[in-house]
Amino acid sequence: MTRIVASAPGKLVLLGEYAVLEGAPALVLAVNRRASVTLDACPGDAWEIASPTLGLDARLRMRADRPEWIGNMPVELEWVPTLLARFPGIGELPPRRVELESAAFHLDHAYAGQAGPAVKLGLGSSAALTVALLGALHAQAGLPPPTLDDAIDAHRAIQHGRGSGIDIAASLAGGLTRFQLDDRSVLTLPLSLPPELRWCCVYSGHPSSTRDMLAKVGAWREREPTAFAQRMDELATISSRGIDAIAAHDAAGFLTILHDYARALAGFGEAAGADIASREHRTLGALAARCGCAYKSCGAGGGDVGVTFAVADSRLQAFAASAADAGYAVIGMQADPKGLDVASTV
Repeated sequence: MTRIVASAPGKLVLLGEYAVLEGAPALVLAVNRRASVTLDACPGDAWEIASPTLGLDARLRMRADRPEWIGNMPVELEWVPTLLARFPGIGELPPRRVELESAAFHLDHAYAGQAGPAVKLGLGSSAALTVALLGALHAQAGLPPPTLDDAIDAHRAIQHGRGSGIDIAASLAGGLTRFQLDDRSVLTLPLSLPPELRWCCVYSGHPSSTRDMLAKVGAWREREPTAFAQRMDELATISSRGIDAIAAHDAAGFLTILHDYARALAGFGEAAGADIASREHRTLGALAARCGCAYKSCGAGGGDVGVTFAVADSRLQAFAASAADAGYAVIGMQADPKGLDVASTV
């Protein structure tokens, strides 16, 4: 029987956190930390769901089109039956062994000179796995690849209705994307970074919870809707300017605007009572400024990772050395032009 292997990239949100949920344009870059899903034949009438990354192996059976776990449900895999249940005609497909691999989204603390187990980086592993599994299932069923709307709907079901879909867009398409929500529809446009821009990603050493941050922002919105709207308008305006700079291949202008967005995002967090601009991100921002670079955190939760941009290799190298000397892990990665990739072998 045919083996199907699908993979999809992670992402860095460069501009538009929070504001994208209110209809502002945002900028997202796919990165070459990829998640993969392998579908293989398996004996019997049960699907086998395995995650070598997490050391988990479980089984489920289809009752018509309804997946049911056999034995205890691993919490980390509860999203899988949610996705399977939404797939048309899932009950008609033969059982498969589903192997979910996301090791590329984890960082060993030893890399940063710290003790402890590996930590998951905020690079969109959930979206990448969702896109990869959807792509593999579509291939198994002989269907065209999933559309962006299909993938966003599936991921929102997994996330209990949350999320803009920006990370799904990056995983599905790859490259650099302008992303915008417009009256429940999704507008995307491929872009490219100016060739003179150089960048690197840094782990702040401080994991963050997107859910907690969004809850604090939501509560602030209820308390002070006018202040919320003013801050949101500021973020939206800056994000739009930054995307215009990218479209015009204005590298220097983009650096200035990236710095402006980081500063506005910090003010947004302070007003909301959310630690979006954490102490670690502030330290990294100061290091970047001293090296002639622009730095911002990435992600709606304040992000456990940040991105630094410069227009000269020497400046970026100086920042990377300074960050490493200060105990921060500079994460090796590049932009990934390829989105969902599916291959079949007999």
